[in-house]
Amino acid sequence: MTERREDLPGTHPALGQDGPEALRLLVETLPQLVWRALPGGDWIWASGQWAAYTGQTGGQFEGQGWLAAVHPDDRARTALAWQGAEAGGRLEVEHRLRSAADGTYRWFECRALPVRDAGGRVTEWCGTATDIHDMKSLQEQQIQMLFELQHRVRNTLAAVRVIARRSAETSDSVETYAMHLDGRLDALSRVQSAVIRNPSAGISLAMLAADELDACCANEDRQVRIAGPLVLLRARAAERMGLALHELATNALKFGALAQPAGRIDVAWRLEQIDGAEHLVLDWTESGVPLAVRPPRRSGFGMDVLERMLVHDLKADTAVRFNPEGLACRIVLPVGLQIEPVR
Repeated sequence: MTERREDLPGTHPALGQDGPEALRLLVETLPQLVWRALPGGDWIWASGQWAAYTGQTGGQFEGQGWLAAVHPDDRARTALAWQGAEAGGRLEVEHRLRSAADGTYRWFECRALPVRDAGGRVTEWCGTATDIHDMKSLQEQQIQMLFELQHRVRNTLAAVRVIARRSAETSDSVETYAMHLDGRLDALSRVQSAVIRNPSAGISLAMLAADELDACCANEDRQVRIAGPLVLLRARAAERMGLALHELATNALKFGALAQPAGRIDVAWRLEQIDGAEHLVLDWTESGVPLAVRPPRRSGFGMDVLERMLVHDLKADTAVRFNPEGLACRIVLPVGLQIEPVR
């Protein structure tokens, strides 16, 4: 059935004698796809917007033909909504419609109200289909982000428990425990703040190293050199690496290069093929430390982070050496989902 001017709903006194033409212009400028149907869902008319989007014209959409434009998985639900509309006096259903332009499906919200005669009997339905695809996509993204946030919170709380427990086990006094715990939680907080600013992007390894050294009042170019290609760390890797760099920087401030006027720290990394796979190799090298410096007599939380947490959580290989000039640490990490070089 082709579109005819007399097929449109009747005139309204407020529209004057030009009512049908004004109504036609109004319908054709709406962003929605407009249609009319008999009770039961048999279509009798559709606007030009429907034809332009679905490619259906004339007899193609009449009766139940319009259902061919609905996604196959949504047709049963749409038919069920029509049954409920007859009893409830209102049709509301979300379904996907196929675009004739590229064959893809987009989500539309379909709404309709009945037209009744003087006796209250439903003579037809007038409805619209509104594109809500972008809104649905945003809702799905929000659900995914909420899931990721819940997962991240659980992981962070687990890290906090480990930090609190091991800080207590390796501290000689309540004051030392409080100081170490504050510093480690601050390091974790800095990473979380960076993640929250842009959840979908990674955290720059250079920024992570600079932040931890800045927290120890170590200014780049004076005592510190940071160099390496652009590498982004995802939240989990950033948390672990942030803690590792914090422990190295804190140790340097107390006992190593940052405690000496002539001390220096070089933090450098590179990408290297190891056993056929790409790895990130980071070297922390201290110099200018008196020769009297000796390895610690017991393992503290910092060594736990380097030798256990990084190995377990990021599949890293770590090596710590106490050279005559100062401490040197190498961390080798496989490049993957948590570590992303920017080419």
